[in-house]
Amino acid sequence: MDYEAFRIFADTWGLVFLVVLFLVFILYIFRRGATQQYKRAARIPIDAPENPDEDDKRINEIKSGEPRHQEADTERRNHHS
Repeated sequence: MDYEAFRIFADTWGLVFLVVLFLVFILYIFRRGATQQYKRAARIPIDAPENPDEDDKRINEIKSGEPRHQEADTERRNHHS
């Protein structure tokens, strides 16, 4: 395969491949049911404990997606202050 043939191939089928790949990524990102996953992932930095060694239980709660407990958060903030 010489340079001209490779260039023609890349210009046509390479473009088609990249457009299809782009559409697959877009469909994957905006699929049904993904909203909860993205919302949970967005809260990880906010819900992460300041000292993971003392708070391994909280890390496991964050990973499992259990709801936050307001009382426990308030107590934790008061304890670390």
